[in-house]
Amino acid sequence: MASSALNLLSGIAAAAAGFHGEKVSSNGSIPGLDLAKMLPAMLGDKAGGAAGILGSIASVASKTGLLGDVGSKLGNLGDLAGSLLSMGGASAGGAASNAAGGIGGLASAILGNSGSASSLGSIASLATKLGKTCSSKNDLLGMATDLGKALSSGGLALKGGGTAIKALDSLLGNEAKGTILKSILKGLS
Repeated sequence: MASSALNLLSGIAAAAAGFHGEKVSSNGSIPGLDLAKMLPAMLGDKAGGAAGILGSIASVASKTGLLGDVGSKLGNLGDLAGSLLSMGGASAGGAASNAAGGIGGLASAILGNSGSASSLGSIASLATKLGKTCSSKNDLLGMATDLGKALSSGGLALKGGGTAIKALDSLLGNEAKGTILKSILKGLS
């Protein structure tokens, strides 16, 4: 689940960038959304005051060295993502696969993505097209939340969602892509 969880989280971040009208770079990096910084923050705050399951995971991760130099250890990053996301119930295609386009199609693309730069680029491109149909910021945030709900109906769940999303508030602030990302994750909670 670790590498697939990283692919899923990368896909969600690519969708957030796409909703904001940005592309994924040719090397697969997502502008302004650094998963190597976001994942440890979502697992627990820097002061060590995280609560619940995320605090336990962060404690074990830090004691075992899992959080050390996360940026260069893709496997460790995947393990961190795996501790935040779980797939259950529906298959990877799930309920979202019945639509070729729209939110269902975007959710299906995220659930089935390989994590490659081209896959993430396609997700961002589809999200950009969908985002352009929104007439206001509130419509866009509603669409992002609907994407999270579609992902949830496809079997994806965010463990400790409220705590993880709150941790992103301090890391991402009110930056537009971060707000969109948090709306998608709220839909998963």
